[in-house]
Amino acid sequence: MRASKTLGSDLHEMVRSSSYTTDEWWNPEQPPRQLLPAFAYTSQSWFQREREELFAKTWTFAGMVEDVADPGDYITVESGNAALVILRDMAGRLRAFHNVCRHRGARLLEGSGNIQRGLISCFYHKWTYNLRGELQLASVPYQPELFPCLDKSHYGLHHAKVATWKNLLFVHPDPGAMPLEDWMAEIPQKLGLFKAAQKRLHDPEALVETSDIVYRVRANWKIVTENFIDGYHLPLLHSVSLGDGDFMQQKWQPAGRHQAFYRPLKPDVGKDRSYADPHEAMPVIEGIPADYGFSYQWLFPNIALSQTAYTWSTFHVIPVSPVMSLVRTRVRSAKPAGSAKMNVVRADELPSHIVSAKGFNLSADRLQVGPVHALESNNVMLEDIYACEKVQEGMGSSVFSVGPLSKWEAPLTFFQTQILDFVPLR
Repeated sequence: MRASKTLGSDLHEMVRSSSYTTDEWWNPEQPPRQLLPAFAYTSQSWFQREREELFAKTWTFAGMVEDVADPGDYITVESGNAALVILRDMAGRLRAFHNVCRHRGARLLEGSGNIQRGLISCFYHKWTYNLRGELQLASVPYQPELFPCLDKSHYGLHHAKVATWKNLLFVHPDPGAMPLEDWMAEIPQKLGLFKAAQKRLHDPEALVETSDIVYRVRANWKIVTENFIDGYHLPLLHSVSLGDGDFMQQKWQPAGRHQAFYRPLKPDVGKDRSYADPHEAMPVIEGIPADYGFSYQWLFPNIALSQTAYTWSTFHVIPVSPVMSLVRTRVRSAKPAGSAKMNVVRADELPSHIVSAKGFNLSADRLQVGPVHALESNNVMLEDIYACEKVQEGMGSSVFSVGPLSKWEAPLTFFQTQILDFVPLR
């Protein structure tokens, strides 16, 4: 998306303002505070409530449009306690259904792939549906003998709702859910411009995916989220790994239930080295200045969209249990030079904190850091995983409590406010 002008007056209000955030979210007399109790990060009962009352009631990031590019392509998604499938039907239309057979409730599809012949057949009793979710005319075995009065029109797949923003896929278990554009609120207005030399906004549709890595974090998904949106730890935990950032100039704003953030580089740094792959000559994205800095938009509840001079990426926090999360990062950049290949790293060659990995010219050697302690690795992800896991461990202490929060931790209070709107304390 091209910006119409590049004058300073067109810079986003976040960078025009000298304040970190709005007065509503920073008042020294009423500083941010912890709202969630420790059991919200540790208990199975709270985790189950989140599945039922939060994730099953909100829009969920499902993937990229290219994941279901061709007729018959599908991906399966967990949205709280709702198992969903997104597919492209034979006419090229995106559809979403609950991934549950209408006969005995078996899961119909697993993982991702392509549905052959345009028919979804349940493995159990062979009830078969077309890609419009309809129970087929001749698709119930032994129907005349066993189901002589069956009205197939009543037993199509339950519909869900799918929508796209840019080339991102979102899904909601409720087919009558609010439109995605309403859920996104002011996020489209929080994308920039952030630099006077910036000629365009980041456009993921104009970039190619260069890596897709899934990390394992032994911590509750909210700890991982709060670490990501916490501005206070950035110049401290990441003093070297993110050393080019000017964190005294970081800016943050809420946007509906979501959040937006920007921080520039230090004045004497002309090119960000923190997010450049040391193994690749990464080109700066056309129209984005080399000294862009870093921005993100956190889409509630659990997905960040991040931008640098080199990349646009997703940071998707996936709850697994009260004390376990996965983080899937998908990075897009300008197309790598001619010989680059998308490689899948073998599972037995991955370091312990990585579940799966593929990327252009990616290898097991490039994923290994060490042998060295995480806090000496100068690797942002390793440092963050270590911090999240230590906070999770600390929450098991009988004396655990959260002390005063800084203004750079106002995003945590805002995030917890949104959680409590869906999962109130009892």
